[in-house]
Amino acid sequence: MNDREYRLLIKIFVLAVFLSIAWMTYGFLDTLALSCAFAYMGKPIYDKIKPYTGNSIAALICLLIFIIPTVIVGYIILKEFLVFVQQSNISMNIQDIDVVNKLNEVLYRLSSIFGYPMHINEKILYSYLSQIWLYIEPYIKHSLSQIMVLPELTIKTMIVLFMTYYFLKDGYKVKKALLSQVPDRYYKKTEIFLNDLNESYKNLFIGNALTSIAIGIISGIGYYLIGIPNAFILAVITCVFALLPVIGGWTVYIPISIYYIIMGEVLKGIELLLFGAIFLSTLPDFVIRPLIVKKESDVHPSLILIAFLIGPLAFGLGGFAIGPLIVGAFDAIWKVKLKNYDKN
Repeated sequence: MNDREYRLLIKIFVLAVFLSIAWMTYGFLDTLALSCAFAYMGKPIYDKIKPYTGNSIAALICLLIFIIPTVIVGYIILKEFLVFVQQSNISMNIQDIDVVNKLNEVLYRLSSIFGYPMHINEKILYSYLSQIWLYIEPYIKHSLSQIMVLPELTIKTMIVLFMTYYFLKDGYKVKKALLSQVPDRYYKKTEIFLNDLNESYKNLFIGNALTSIAIGIISGIGYYLIGIPNAFILAVITCVFALLPVIGGWTVYIPISIYYIIMGEVLKGIELLLFGAIFLSTLPDFVIRPLIVKKESDVHPSLILIAFLIGPLAFGLGGFAIGPLIVGAFDAIWKVKLKNYDKN
């Protein structure tokens, strides 16, 4: 065997190993993506502890005080939310849909205040609601099926916890390992790309995802104390909406506040409005986000929308992590291209 044949054989072997790894992990792509997401979200805590305890202990403490409680609470709330939505029988007869009548009544009262009373045909309104439900129902059922298979869920949860621990502890080695394989000609560009990739992931997973989780927790406590029905279901919706640019948590608390004011519960409506304006709109932007991420997110809002809305629709629950990973890579590539363009 000559040198050329040997080198070809080695390349084939290396390619076969990489393809085998890809095939083995394909079914657990969502698990690995969630591990990466949790590692980024736990990194602010990890970085605070590491100087005093070292890598291993810091990663373990972060796992115990943040990652594990987040996974458990997130699973319970998400399961309850999906079951609640699925059991909300949207396909029942129009005469039995009290919420449709209430929505119509609120719209009529609100429009009458401005001198232009409106009344929507209830059958038309129900038709639109039914069409929306028919569109999202498969995604709800698919997501519910993902978290109801207990053996698979247990295995994936254990993998998430172990991989998150090692991503926190040894994540910095990944960059070194990648750069060690890069030819000198491309070393600088690759290093810039990896730095931009890290910043994009920090902005997406820490600046956006972690902030929205904080908003979800605060909103759940506030809704419960104010006495809003289904407080923790609304907290999940607020958390998801807080991920999306422009939409935000205000799209949940403002309509509910208006509803209570119109229905005569003025005090509760004003309480909710003040609580939302202070703790769900002002506090996250001026206190929570600056505390958990030093740099203001510069990921374009349209990319954030793709990451956290289209991602879950395309990949299921794992899309909340897979979507940002893909979008973050695209954002980093785009930034590198812009930097090269500016130099030229």
